[in-house]
Amino acid sequence: MPRYQGARLSAQLTGHKVRVVCNRCKLHRQYDGTTLVSRVGPAVSLPDLLTRIAVGLGCDLNISPTPNGIRCALHYEELGAAREE
Repeated sequence: MPRYQGARLSAQLTGHKVRVVCNRCKLHRQYDGTTLVSRVGPAVSLPDLLTRIAVGLGCDLNISPTPNGIRCALHYEELGAAREE
């Protein structure tokens, strides 16, 4: 069961480009949604997938925030195209 109940799932990314951005790190990445789904499976919640991407890029702030509460700022740039019609 996804950790974030009600969150959209990775299966919705198939056939779309997935862009993630961190304004804090000045990071911009684009992934092929079909490739992401083949790697992580179709039932990963999008918040969990974002954490996996951040960790894969070397950020551990979602796993263990700093003592002053700074957390990873990685977010999806555009997911409107991944919505179910």
